[in-house]
Amino acid sequence: MIYRLILLSVAGLFASTSSWAAGVLVLMSQTSAPYQEVADTFRAKLQQERPAVLVAVEPSLERAESAISADTRLLVSIGMRATRAALALNTRVPVLAVLVPKDSFAALVLSANEIRRPISAIYLDQPYSRQLAMIRLAFPERRRLGVLLREQNRLKLDALLASAKLQKMQVSGELISNTDEIVPSLEHLLASSDLLLILPDALLYNKNDIQGVLLTSYHYHVPLIGYSEALVRAGAIMALYSKPQQIGYQAAEVVSRSLGASLPAPQYPKYFTVSINQQVARSLNISVPGEMVLQQALQRWGQEQ
Repeated sequence: MIYRLILLSVAGLFASTSSWAAGVLVLMSQTSAPYQEVADTFRAKLQQERPAVLVAVEPSLERAESAISADTRLLVSIGMRATRAALALNTRVPVLAVLVPKDSFAALVLSANEIRRPISAIYLDQPYSRQLAMIRLAFPERRRLGVLLREQNRLKLDALLASAKLQKMQVSGELISNTDEIVPSLEHLLASSDLLLILPDALLYNKNDIQGVLLTSYHYHVPLIGYSEALVRAGAIMALYSKPQQIGYQAAEVVSRSLGASLPAPQYPKYFTVSINQQVARSLNISVPGEMVLQQALQRWGQEQ
């Protein structure tokens, strides 16, 4: 009897192990470098923490349905296209969406009211509190912050104003209805601002208009704070963002804790990077800390919150 119980226990152990043989399926919106970096970092980190859990990466959304197996316990969707595809699949497997804008993710989940399964996210956006803290640490004498948004993003402005009030900063916002209003609204805003913050908005800050925004802010000698490394290279004095590897690393941490448990609530990036264009700072005659000095100060600020 004891021998039989031991055999049954061992068999159960192997069955449990094999049930995770393809435990996590990763879907990618596209195969470009940022998405691939998220997937590669995620797989390496998760397999380091959970060696028994194998990660399958499916780069083709057309093959997503057939890529799900009986052993799939979680879907990780990288980007909005992959997240839409994951929610359209005929499965109740939970979804963790990463590299997704907060507003787009919220709208998708709200519209997909037929969803009856757990879904969470790691946003692409940085929290306003962290952005404002970086600005305050980098420019302690500059407290008048300008921001240009579309009319549809009025709630974003309200949230930014509330966060700025907590950090004793002054925010002036201009809301526009179309791209023809960018330059005149920007000039009005820059006349009373010490800094210009731009937030991710593909319709407002596209490749055709962003150069004009950069040149106008430079003409007014108002530093521009961006949201990507590309913007810093283009002429922004500074940016706060999370690299694909940092998002992938955080996703692996979340999944490692969530396998066999509940997904956490949607969250902002835990890891982040500060980039500074010192050449722009010098041309504007502005002294700013080094990247690592500022990043470490911002990390200490976060730990104190």
